Amino acid sequence: MGLKRDSSHLDTDDESRLSQSTKRLKVAFSPTVDVRTIADDYSEKSFDLVKEEVRQGIEGHLAPADRRDDKRYAGLLELLGKDVESDEAPSSKLLKKYLLATIAKISSLGHCAKLATTLLELSWLGRDDTFVALYMQFLITLATAHSKYIPAIMENLASHFARLPAATGRLQGETPVSRAIMFGRVHAVLKMLLQRIPSATTTLVLKLKAEFPNDLATTRSYIQYQRQLLRLAESMPEIKAEILALLIQRLVSIDEQIQLDYDDLEDDEEEALLQTKQAPKVDDIDNSDDESVSESEETMTEDEQRQHELNLKVEKLDATMDLLFAHYTPLVQGGLKADLNDAYQQLLSHFETFILPHRTRHAQFLVFHFSQTLPEHGNLFARQCLHSIFDGGRPLSLRLHACAYLASFAARGAHLPTTIVREIFSGLCQQLDSMRKRYEPACRGPDKRTYAVYYAIAQAILYIFCFRWRDLALGAADPEAGDEDSSEEDLLAEGRELAWLPAMKETLQQNIQSRLNPLKVCSPAIVGEFAKLAHHVRFLYIFSIIETNKRVRLTNAYAARPVSEVGRRETAMDRKLGEAHLQLEAYFPFDPYTLPMSKHWVAGDYNEWEDPAGMKQDNEAEPDNDEEESDEDSDEGYEEDDMPDADDVVSVSS
Repeated sequence: MGLKRDSSHLDTDDESRLSQSTKRLKVAFSPTVDVRTIADDYSEKSFDLVKEEVRQGIEGHLAPADRRDDKRYAGLLELLGKDVESDEAPSSKLLKKYLLATIAKISSLGHCAKLATTLLELSWLGRDDTFVALYMQFLITLATAHSKYIPAIMENLASHFARLPAATGRLQGETPVSRAIMFGRVHAVLKMLLQRIPSATTTLVLKLKAEFPNDLATTRSYIQYQRQLLRLAESMPEIKAEILALLIQRLVSIDEQIQLDYDDLEDDEEEALLQTKQAPKVDDIDNSDDESVSESEETMTEDEQRQHELNLKVEKLDATMDLLFAHYTPLVQGGLKADLNDAYQQLLSHFETFILPHRTRHAQFLVFHFSQTLPEHGNLFARQCLHSIFDGGRPLSLRLHACAYLASFAARGAHLPTTIVREIFSGLCQQLDSMRKRYEPACRGPDKRTYAVYYAIAQAILYIFCFRWRDLALGAADPEAGDEDSSEEDLLAEGRELAWLPAMKETLQQNIQSRLNPLKVCSPAIVGEFAKLAHHVRFLYIFSIIETNKRVRLTNAYAARPVSEVGRRETAMDRKLGEAHLQLEAYFPFDPYTLPMSKHWVAGDYNEWEDPAGMKQDNEAEPDNDEEESDEDSDEGYEEDDMPDADDVVSVSS
């Protein structure tokens, strides 16, 4: 395409004065050189004449200042820099001669940056195989002889991944070359360069990051670039980890930006956006050659432009998810099992590093989907979340996110075996009770800030119960009565009691009735749904506690305040927010997947909410008015949230 890039950083002091010196040149002819003018076909120049032109041009440019003659050097730059679509553009036959002559003088190009840069900008991908092989030889020779040109070479090659129009392979006088062949040529020369110069790997990775299209680029170039990166990762294992990390980073970044944009939309506007026409298939995007801006886009209002940009981001996110699902599927499902599967281990690592610390909406479904392909994968993901929850050296926000991820995975994973659900639930119950015993003696009342992880675990337990209560039930409490094949709903309809996991009911009762009072701090929406469900399945009756909690006022009095907040009075904003900022939010990352093109990958992976048979949504039992009011909470002291070491966390195993 003849893309011109800034090469001023490669200029020598002498070369920076090239444009000035050429103005002072006088025409002079050497009597010792036979100069021939070819009027009709420049390609008829003999190779000897071309070599002499190159020699004289380079030597004249590098001569001492008093003998410097840049006329032929400037002529070389003009000839080699002609637009490929110009009628005066040199043919491939002639360019081959100049390439061969330049390779012979490659040692001198260290001080001829403008000539080297001009040759790097040559349109070479759409020419014949002989020319391409010669040009590859030039690139490798130049990079080997002068390492300072390696960044420019890598930048030029990487730029083709996002911008390679079909017109590049339709040069005048040349046999048309497809985009697939041109991409193959870029990959071939990159592989050869790294084999010859392994140290260039770092430079290539940096340029791949720098050339990554921004979020407002066309979807075609955005997806095309990522497809070529994945192809590069497969052919060059030495940079595979860096490339996949880059893709996940950019995925998380655009996902986060979309969520920020969604904050400015109403619920119906957001739903309408995600229910727009299907995004084009990835193959169609990759083969498209349309980057034009429509007339309608040029006349958009500010609001319409903002909506259009959001549409572009959603389309890119959707297509990227589809691309990554397709990439990882054969590697995870057809590769080695569990902890020996490099692709799945890589996904877990990227989840820990890039996804877990952020509030994304769709990127996490990669690990959600592939963690359900094998029970061993589900175990590994659960153990990783548990380790993050109880690692006291990690930021509190990350530990709370890990708790939400574990709860959402156990609740929503449709292919997660019952045994793993029970192990996760039992392990969380054990940790909850252990923390209760440690905190309760000094506890003065419910306090999210001091016991944040405790409440996060309590909310996770309530949430998992709402979705997986059938997995937590062990059948009829009176097995002697027969009907072993009856479902949980059948047993409840018959008025029979269910048996639950050992110590499960007792543990929850003791924690709910403790001074830590988790029902007051957990999200009211989740507490309310748990209350209705637990009552319906005859597990627990907690409406009386919920009613009593309405008279319990949460404040910051129990928590250790930062120095900046000591003595701070309650503000109008605090009163406006009420207790919401003192309670947990109902954040569970595996909410319904809404991207239209890629959602087929998670179809069947996801447990939808299902009411038990016979339970109505508005079936709320009346609270027990005879329940005694809880004592007023005092304002004395607080207990630090000293979590157990990560090594003491209950393990989840198959």
